[in-house]
Amino acid sequence: MNRIKELRQKNNLTLKELGQKIGMANNTLSRYETGKRKPKLETWQALANFFNVSIPYLQGIDEGIYDLKFPTKAEAIAFIHKIMKAQNIKLEDIQNESKNY
Repeated sequence: MNRIKELRQKNNLTLKELGQKIGMANNTLSRYETGKRKPKLETWQALANFFNVSIPYLQGIDEGIYDLKFPTKAEAIAFIHKIMKAQNIKLEDIQNESKNY
């Protein structure tokens, strides 16, 4: 289930208020919240921007990797190095794997 309703309520907004803020009918938003209707990508993006979250988070996808935030690029790189070491991944492995995409 998506997190539209959860975020709307967390921000103390009614369906009508949210609809007015993003330019969408409240009955359409209601259908998105209940899963009776699926938003288009542009709508997901507008809602994600409004709530300042990622689209996967808004869609209810386990955030795991998407939720990682680091204060600096150096800290993010250090974390990547830890993962590589833990999984015995070499830079060449990544370069070779990326050629497959």
